[in-house]
Amino acid sequence: MQLWVLGANGTYPTAGHPTAGFLLTHAETRVWMDTGSGTFNALCELMDPAEVDAIIVSHVHPDHSVDIFSLYHYLRFGSTPPAPIPLFAPEGVVDRIAVYLDAGSHLEEVFAPRPLEDSMVGPMSLRFGRADHPVPTLQVRVEAGSRSCVYSADTGTGSDLVVLAAGANTLLAEATFQGSDKPAPHHLTATEAGDIAHRAGVERLILTHLLPSLDPHQSIEEAAAVFGGDVMVAAPGLEVLI
Repeated sequence: MQLWVLGANGTYPTAGHPTAGFLLTHAETRVWMDTGSGTFNALCELMDPAEVDAIIVSHVHPDHSVDIFSLYHYLRFGSTPPAPIPLFAPEGVVDRIAVYLDAGSHLEEVFAPRPLEDSMVGPMSLRFGRADHPVPTLQVRVEAGSRSCVYSADTGTGSDLVVLAAGANTLLAEATFQGSDKPAPHHLTATEAGDIAHRAGVERLILTHLLPSLDPHQSIEEAAAVFGGDVMVAAPGLEVLI
Protein backbone atom coordinates (compact mmCIF):
# COMPACT_ATOMS: atom_id res chain seq x y z
CA MET A 1 0.00 0.00 0.00
CA GLN A 2 1.23 3.49 -0.87
CA LEU A 3 0.30 6.90 0.48
CA TRP A 4 0.58 9.97 -1.74
CA VAL A 5 0.24 13.40 -0.10
CA LEU A 6 -1.80 15.74 -2.28
CA GLY A 7 -1.94 18.50 0.32
CA ALA A 8 -1.43 18.88 4.06
CA ASN A 9 -1.79 22.53 5.08
CA GLY A 10 -3.94 23.17 8.10
CA THR A 11 -6.92 25.52 7.73
CA TYR A 12 -5.92 27.35 4.53
CA PRO A 13 -3.77 26.73 1.43
CA THR A 14 -0.64 28.62 0.48
CA ALA A 15 1.24 28.77 -2.82
CA GLY A 16 2.06 25.21 -3.86
CA HIS A 17 0.58 23.79 -0.65
CA PRO A 18 -3.04 22.59 -0.81
CA THR A 19 -4.98 21.70 2.30
CA ALA A 20 -5.87 18.14 3.36
CA GLY A 21 -5.88 15.44 0.71
CA PHE A 22 -4.31 12.02 0.35
CA LEU A 23 -4.33 9.19 -2.17
CA LEU A 24 -4.02 5.63 -0.89
CA THR A 25 -3.29 2.94 -3.47
CA HIS A 26 -2.91 -0.82 -3.39
CA ALA A 27 -2.57 -2.88 -6.56
CA GLU A 28 -5.11 -1.26 -8.92
CA THR A 29 -7.31 0.24 -6.17
CA ARG A 30 -7.21 3.96 -5.39
CA VAL A 31 -8.93 5.80 -2.53
CA TRP A 32 -8.96 9.62 -2.36
CA MET A 33 -9.08 10.61 1.30
CA ASP A 34 -10.18 14.22 1.95
CA THR A 35 -10.72 16.65 -0.90
CA GLY A 36 -9.27 19.88 0.48
CA SER A 37 -8.65 23.02 -1.54
CA GLY A 38 -6.07 22.47 -4.28
CA THR A 39 -6.06 18.68 -4.04
CA PHE A 40 -8.09 18.09 -7.22
CA ASN A 41 -5.33 19.60 -9.36
CA ALA A 42 -2.71 17.64 -7.40
CA LEU A 43 -4.64 14.42 -8.05
CA CYS A 44 -4.87 15.25 -11.77
CA GLU A 45 -1.07 15.21 -11.90
CA LEU A 46 -1.09 11.58 -10.74
CA MET A 47 -4.13 10.08 -12.45
CA ASP A 48 -7.50 10.64 -14.05
CA PRO A 49 -9.78 11.53 -11.10
CA ALA A 50 -12.61 9.58 -12.76
CA GLU A 51 -10.63 6.42 -12.05
CA VAL A 52 -10.62 6.67 -8.25
CA ASP A 53 -12.41 3.73 -6.66
CA ALA A 54 -13.75 5.54 -3.59
CA ILE A 55 -13.75 8.95 -1.91
CA ILE A 56 -13.65 9.71 1.80
CA VAL A 57 -14.60 13.19 3.01
CA SER A 58 -13.80 13.30 6.72
CA HIS A 59 -15.98 16.33 7.44
CA VAL A 60 -17.65 19.36 5.96
CA HIS A 61 -15.03 22.03 6.75
CA PRO A 62 -13.72 23.55 3.49
CA ASP A 63 -10.07 22.65 4.03
CA HIS A 64 -11.14 18.99 3.89
CA SER A 65 -14.00 19.04 1.40
CA VAL A 66 -14.14 21.94 -1.03
CA ASP A 67 -12.56 20.19 -4.04
CA ILE A 68 -15.44 17.72 -4.09
CA PHE A 69 -17.13 20.45 -6.12
CA SER A 70 -14.40 20.40 -8.77
CA LEU A 71 -14.61 16.63 -8.91
CA TYR A 72 -18.39 16.73 -9.29
CA HIS A 73 -18.22 19.06 -12.29
CA TYR A 74 -15.38 17.06 -13.83
CA LEU A 75 -17.32 13.81 -13.51
CA ARG A 76 -20.57 15.27 -14.77
CA PHE A 77 -19.28 17.33 -17.68
CA GLY A 78 -15.78 16.02 -18.32
CA SER A 79 -14.70 12.41 -17.89
CA THR A 80 -17.70 10.34 -16.81
CA PRO A 81 -16.88 7.25 -14.69
CA PRO A 82 -18.41 3.93 -15.69
CA ALA A 83 -20.45 3.97 -12.46
CA PRO A 84 -21.05 6.41 -9.60
CA ILE A 85 -18.01 6.58 -7.31
CA PRO A 86 -18.59 5.37 -3.72
CA LEU A 87 -18.51 8.31 -1.31
CA PHE A 88 -18.01 7.93 2.45
CA ALA A 89 -18.85 11.02 4.52
CA PRO A 90 -20.47 11.86 7.88
CA GLU A 91 -24.19 12.45 8.15
CA GLY A 92 -25.39 15.62 6.49
CA VAL A 93 -22.34 16.19 4.29
CA VAL A 94 -23.82 14.75 1.09
CA ASP A 95 -27.00 16.81 1.58
CA ARG A 96 -24.94 19.96 2.01
CA ILE A 97 -22.96 19.21 -1.13
CA ALA A 98 -26.17 18.70 -3.11
CA VAL A 99 -27.69 21.97 -1.85
CA TYR A 100 -24.52 23.97 -2.52
CA LEU A 101 -24.28 22.62 -6.06
CA ASP A 102 -28.04 22.76 -6.68
CA ALA A 103 -27.38 19.29 -8.04
CA GLY A 104 -30.63 17.51 -7.19
CA SER A 105 -30.69 13.98 -8.56
CA HIS A 106 -27.61 14.66 -10.69
CA LEU A 107 -25.42 14.07 -7.63
CA GLU A 108 -26.33 10.39 -7.71
CA GLU A 109 -25.10 10.20 -11.31
CA VAL A 110 -21.51 10.67 -10.14
CA PHE A 111 -21.42 9.77 -6.42
CA ALA A 112 -22.82 6.76 -4.59
CA PRO A 113 -23.06 7.58 -0.85
CA ARG A 114 -22.14 4.60 1.32
CA PRO A 115 -23.10 3.77 4.93
CA LEU A 116 -20.42 4.30 7.55
CA GLU A 117 -19.74 0.68 8.38
CA ASP A 118 -16.80 -1.63 7.80
CA SER A 119 -16.40 -1.73 4.02
CA MET A 120 -14.24 -3.16 1.27
CA VAL A 121 -12.98 -1.16 -1.69
CA GLY A 122 -11.30 -3.76 -3.86
CA PRO A 123 -8.70 -5.42 -1.60
CA MET A 124 -8.66 -2.44 0.80
CA SER A 125 -10.74 -2.58 3.98
CA LEU A 126 -12.09 0.57 5.63
CA ARG A 127 -13.01 0.95 9.29
CA PHE A 128 -14.30 4.23 10.66
CA GLY A 129 -14.17 6.04 13.99
CA ARG A 130 -15.46 9.37 15.28
CA ALA A 131 -13.13 12.29 15.81
CA ASP A 132 -13.36 14.85 18.60
CA HIS A 133 -14.38 17.85 16.48
CA PRO A 134 -17.24 20.41 16.51
CA VAL A 135 -18.88 18.85 13.43
CA PRO A 136 -19.36 15.12 12.66
CA THR A 137 -15.90 13.94 11.56
CA LEU A 138 -14.60 10.58 10.44
CA GLN A 139 -11.37 8.88 11.35
CA VAL A 140 -10.44 5.92 9.17
CA ARG A 141 -8.26 2.84 9.27
CA VAL A 142 -7.33 1.43 5.87
CA GLU A 143 -5.86 -2.05 5.61
CA ALA A 144 -4.57 -3.97 2.61
CA GLY A 145 -2.84 -7.30 3.00
CA SER A 146 -0.91 -7.09 6.24
CA ARG A 147 -0.38 -3.31 6.13
CA SER A 148 -2.44 -0.55 7.75
CA CYS A 149 -2.70 3.24 7.67
CA VAL A 150 -4.83 5.29 10.07
CA TYR A 151 -5.94 8.89 9.49
CA SER A 152 -7.00 11.07 12.43
CA ALA A 153 -8.71 13.82 10.41
CA ASP A 154 -9.27 16.89 12.63
CA THR A 155 -9.58 15.90 16.26
CA GLY A 156 -8.94 16.77 19.85
CA THR A 157 -7.79 14.24 22.42
CA GLY A 158 -11.31 13.02 23.18
CA SER A 159 -11.63 10.44 20.40
CA ASP A 160 -10.84 6.72 20.40
CA LEU A 161 -7.94 7.23 18.00
CA VAL A 162 -5.58 5.16 20.16
CA VAL A 163 -7.91 2.18 19.77
CA LEU A 164 -8.45 2.69 16.03
CA ALA A 165 -4.70 3.11 15.41
CA ALA A 166 -3.53 0.24 17.64
CA GLY A 167 -0.59 -1.53 16.01
CA ALA A 168 -0.90 0.35 12.71
CA ASN A 169 2.09 0.65 10.41
CA THR A 170 1.45 4.36 9.80
CA LEU A 171 -0.55 6.96 11.71
CA LEU A 172 -1.35 10.11 9.74
CA ALA A 173 -2.22 12.49 12.56
CA GLU A 174 -3.12 16.13 12.62
CA ALA A 175 -0.77 18.37 14.61
CA THR A 176 -2.25 21.82 14.16
CA PHE A 177 -0.38 23.42 17.07
CA GLN A 178 3.00 23.38 18.79
CA GLY A 179 4.13 23.64 22.39
CA SER A 180 1.48 24.34 24.99
CA ASP A 181 -0.29 26.96 22.86
CA LYS A 182 -3.62 25.35 22.00
CA PRO A 183 -6.26 27.98 21.19
CA ALA A 184 -8.74 25.39 19.87
CA PRO A 185 -9.45 22.25 21.95
CA HIS A 186 -10.66 20.16 19.01
CA HIS A 187 -7.22 19.91 17.41
CA LEU A 188 -3.94 18.30 18.47
CA THR A 189 -0.52 19.65 19.28
CA ALA A 190 2.53 17.83 17.94
CA THR A 191 3.19 16.49 21.44
CA GLU A 192 -0.36 15.12 21.71
CA ALA A 193 -0.04 13.46 18.30
CA GLY A 194 3.22 11.86 19.42
CA ASP A 195 1.64 10.64 22.64
CA ILE A 196 -1.25 9.02 20.74
CA ALA A 197 1.21 7.32 18.38
CA HIS A 198 3.20 6.02 21.36
CA ARG A 199 0.16 4.65 23.18
CA ALA A 200 -1.20 3.07 19.98
CA GLY A 201 2.13 1.36 19.31
CA VAL A 202 2.35 2.46 15.66
CA GLU A 203 5.53 2.10 13.60
CA ARG A 204 5.55 5.50 11.90
CA LEU A 205 3.95 8.88 12.62
CA ILE A 206 3.27 11.38 9.85
CA LEU A 207 2.18 14.80 11.08
CA THR A 208 -0.29 16.75 8.96
CA HIS A 209 -2.59 19.78 9.17
CA LEU A 210 0.15 22.01 10.61
CA LEU A 211 -0.68 25.70 10.51
CA PRO A 212 1.32 27.14 7.59
CA SER A 213 3.08 29.57 9.93
CA LEU A 214 4.71 26.80 11.98
CA ASP A 215 8.23 25.40 11.66
CA PRO A 216 7.73 21.72 10.75
CA HIS A 217 11.10 20.76 12.24
CA GLN A 218 9.91 21.91 15.66
CA SER A 219 6.75 19.84 15.29
CA ILE A 220 8.85 16.77 14.46
CA GLU A 221 11.05 17.33 17.51
CA GLU A 222 8.07 17.75 19.84
CA ALA A 223 6.30 14.63 18.55
CA ALA A 224 9.47 12.52 18.52
CA ALA A 225 10.24 13.42 22.13
CA VAL A 226 7.20 11.44 23.32
CA PHE A 227 6.75 8.95 20.47
CA GLY A 228 10.27 7.62 20.13
CA GLY A 229 9.73 6.27 16.62
CA ASP A 230 9.98 7.51 13.05
CA VAL A 231 8.32 10.93 12.62
CA MET A 232 7.92 12.99 9.46
CA VAL A 233 5.74 15.86 8.25
CA ALA A 234 3.36 15.45 5.33
CA ALA A 235 4.09 17.69 2.34
CA PRO A 236 2.75 17.80 -1.22
CA GLY A 237 4.37 15.16 -3.40
CA LEU A 238 5.47 12.97 -0.51
CA GLU A 239 5.11 9.28 -1.34
CA VAL A 240 5.28 6.74 1.47
CA LEU A 241 5.30 2.95 1.19
CA ILE A 242 3.06 1.80 4.02
